[in-house]
Amino acid sequence: MANASITLECTKITPQCPADGSGLSYPPNVAASVIFLSIFALSVPAHVFLGWKFKTWTFLAAMLLGSLFEVTGYLGRALLHSNPYKLITFLIQIVTLTQGPAFYSAGIYLCLSRLVVVYGVTLSRVKPITYTRAFIFFDLICLCLQGGGGGVASSADNNKSMMDLGNKLMLVGLILQIVFMLFFAMCCLDYFWRVRKNPGRKNPQFAKLRTSSKFKGFLVALFGCYCAIFVRCVYRVVELGGGWDNALMRKEVPFIVFESSMMVIAAWILIAFHPGPCFQGAFNFQHYQQLQDEHSKEDISLIAGKYNARNRSPSPSGYGVDLRPEPYDPMRIGRPF
Repeated sequence: MANASITLECTKITPQCPADGSGLSYPPNVAASVIFLSIFALSVPAHVFLGWKFKTWTFLAAMLLGSLFEVTGYLGRALLHSNPYKLITFLIQIVTLTQGPAFYSAGIYLCLSRLVVVYGVTLSRVKPITYTRAFIFFDLICLCLQGGGGGVASSADNNKSMMDLGNKLMLVGLILQIVFMLFFAMCCLDYFWRVRKNPGRKNPQFAKLRTSSKFKGFLVALFGCYCAIFVRCVYRVVELGGGWDNALMRKEVPFIVFESSMMVIAAWILIAFHPGPCFQGAFNFQHYQQLQDEHSKEDISLIAGKYNARNRSPSPSGYGVDLRPEPYDPMRIGRPF
């Protein structure tokens, strides 16, 4: 919506209805739109098949929603080629393409809680499920702001103040998404620093899994997916930060490079290295909850046994006195005393 003067009577680009007056300031390239539509459409059955086969239901839901939003968005862009002035089509593409990546982010957030179980629950500052709940909640905040802002801006017609309000809402949503992603990266770095400093505390049940090539490939793919989404968010912040009339928003090539291509990477890299086979079945939600509980109990018993051994003192009868440990608090693991 690079120009505030959208002429609703226009249905195609003519001398009387220039491209600058349309929502995007250009008619989207139909070939590019169809290609990306097809790529994301193909990812839908791929995610469904792998999610169903390996029963990674929550991951399936996140990635499937992301791909469906992308499909809808590029369908809207393809339709805009023939009529770039149609408001409802513009509204559909801007809302879905703005929100779609947030669902892919949710898929990444789900993976961290599983990785904590694989490496060791007690090395984490919080319970594994807390990571998922917190960051998905943050994601929902971003979704509401981005979707609401897109709706306000798209339906503003000639009302510049409403367009600016919508732009600001989307911009805040995107900036918050970057902030939350950076916070997520800090949590990951903090956890894996603890893993590195305490190699003896790793979950022995998954020692073989952690050395497998598939699992290592998954870690690289997860990082690649994160980087692709992050690059896309930075691009959209720069794009929206200049307002609807900025030069970057008027160009389709940067959009294809930093939006479309980045989301293709996010959608397909975690199909090539899907957590189902890479985790060898341990990603299943029910199995994951069981492993989380069992490993927590094992670690507590191990810590209690070591504590008792260190604090065993002789008694008059010759038997050791078992000093009870303090209540176990995983938040203390790795903290300086």
